[in-house]
This record gives sequence, C-alpha cells and structure tokens, in this order.
Amino acid sequence: MSKETTMNSEDIDFIMSHFGHQLQDFPRKMMTDKIGAQVPVFSKEEIFIKCQESDFIDCRINAYPEYTEYQGIVRHPPNFIFIDLDLSKFKNSKKKLDNALENTLNNIHYLGAKPTVMWSGNGYHIYLPIEAMVLDLIDKFSKDKFPSLFSDNYYSKYHGYSVSELFLKFAKDHLTNGNADPQHHPKYKTCLIRFPNTYNSKNIGNGLTLEESKVRLIQKWDGGRIPIQLLLKDFRRWIAQEELDQKRRIRRIKSKILNSKSKNSEILWIEKLLQIPLEDHRKYCLFHILVPYLVNVKKLPPEEISQVIVDWLSKCNNVKHLDFDPVSEIKNKMKYVKSYKPMSLPKLRRENKCLFQVLFPTIGNFCGTGC
Repeated sequence: MSKETTMNSEDIDFIMSHFGHQLQDFPRKMMTDKIGAQVPVFSKEEIFIKCQESDFIDCRINAYPEYTEYQGIVRHPPNFIFIDLDLSKFKNSKKKLDNALENTLNNIHYLGAKPTVMWSGNGYHIYLPIEAMVLDLIDKFSKDKFPSLFSDNYYSKYHGYSVSELFLKFAKDHLTNGNADPQHHPKYKTCLIRFPNTYNSKNIGNGLTLEESKVRLIQKWDGGRIPIQLLLKDFRRWIAQEELDQKRRIRRIKSKILNSKSKNSEILWIEKLLQIPLEDHRKYCLFHILVPYLVNVKKLPPEEISQVIVDWLSKCNNVKHLDFDPVSEIKNKMKYVKSYKPMSLPKLRRENKCLFQVLFPTIGNFCGTGC
C-alpha cells in the first residue's frame, strides 16, 4: 500500500545540488527498500519513480557518480564528505548526540562551511561538499609512500581503498573528534545518502509511526565549498602516523610468530614446504595443506596464519606471478577450513603426483616423519 509522503521533486533537486561541482550528475547509483541493491539511474525523474515504487522507504542516492576511475586510476576527487552521528554510539542519549553534533558543526564552521544536517531517524547525517583534487595523483600522497597501509597483502590496513577515499574516513573522524559512527566506512561506491521526507525502515520495523520514521532536514547547506587544502596538513600528519603505527604492528606480529612456534606441533615436511616457492599448485597447497596445518595443528591466531601464508605466497610470486588475489584467497580458505587436518605425504603422493614430484627432492627425507 502506498504511503503518504511530502517528498517531491524539490527534495531531489536539493540533494542533487550538492553534486553540482562533480564531473557529472548521471549516471549514478541509488538504492531503495524495494530494490535492495544499488542500481544506476539516469535522471531526477527516474529517481522519483524508484522512490515512489518503494513507498519512499530507504531511498538513498550515491554521493559520487558511477564512474570514478579509469583503467584502475582514480579520476574523481573526494569532494563530498559524509558524516554519520549514530544515536547508538552515544548509548541512545539524545543529549550526548546533540552535543556531538554541536561540536562537529563548530569544527566545520571554523573552516568556513555550513553543511546540510539531516535527522535520519537514528541519528544525524551531515553532508559537506568541498572543493578538492584527486589525492592519489599528488606525489606526497602516493600509495607508494605508505606501503604498510596500501600494499596487496593481508596486513595492509586499507587494502582496497584509494588515498582519496581514505581522506573521507579521516575527514569524518577528524571533524567529529572521533565521534562518527565507526561502522560507517565511506568509499566512493558505498557513499549512500538519504533524501529528506522519506522513511527509515529500521524505525518502522521497531514499531514507530511513519511520522516518527521520517528523514528530516535540520539545516540547509549554504552552497559554499571550502577548499580541501584546509584539511590536508592534518591529513598528511594523520596518514603518516597510521603508516608508522602499522609498521610497528606488523613487526610485533612477526616477532610473535617467531616466538610462538611450538616444536611439538610442527610437521616437518610442511614447515619445509613453507620455504619452497612454487610455480603451480599454490591454491591446492593453501586448501589441502597450509591453512589446515596452521589452523588446526599449530592453532595459530588468524593474523599470524595470514602473515605466514603471505610470506610464502610472496616467494611463490617471485617465481611465477600469482593469478589470484592473495588477501581474498587466504580469507576464503580460512573461512571454510573448519576442523580439517592437513593432507599427509602418502595421501599427497596418491592424489597429486605432480606436486609430490616437485616437492620430493626437498622433502623426501621426511616421508617417515610427520606423515
């Protein structure tokens, strides 16, 4: 049944006005309660139709256009900051939430901006357009300067982020003094913002009325866009500290790995395998031997397991380039290992003669040990 609403084309125009400085208005993706996934839209009229079809419940539009990179190179600047102040973060104290909002707006006003503020039904959403450039294309912000944060391994803290996207995370934490919703991880493809005068399904599901579940406009953006340069000094300091902290964390983990090895839980031929770079059978070894061994025999913590395997895969990659993403593959194998034990050498000889023959010159002496 269709629900009464005051949402109209002016609400769409208002939200879309925040994107006027971007490379393009459309296509961009949106999501509603009825659709349940992000789909591309190509006009304001199409936005309204999809909201109407969803009875105006959970109507959200991506603050960034659909195309933000080209051939793996980031092409879109981080020119829209989305801040989520969630009521649950403040133990459902509206007074504490309002204080956090006031402090956040004071920080933003100090920079010379007046953002949009929305009541989402469960907290405040702040929409702040800014003038920005693509940080990934600036040498001092290049990913190469921060290998512990962006490299393609399990311990890369921000694997999958661009530097420009990481700025969005920094900005929402910096401007709120750390009070932003920690579950909100802003990235170009997931930066979904609500339209005013639509409804929040979570509130409806909790038994609130439509009026109580309505997304409301609290403060209107004044149309000004502060330059990103006002935040770059603090961002540079923050990202440098993140890199330093991550390097220290990795060193601690590697030291723990070395100091935690128990000789009683070692299978010698598998320990030897971890020193052998392979051209082929890498996924096979992960699934049948290494992950079951490290999880269910050595019983190492997940972070240590991942570092051991990353080190081994790095050796393998030097011999022949990996045709899979190490981080995803490790996580996937650890997810499904359950209580499986590693394959024994006799079984390996029966089921994968090719791999056994590759390993035998090195591990043949262990055929009577730990098999």
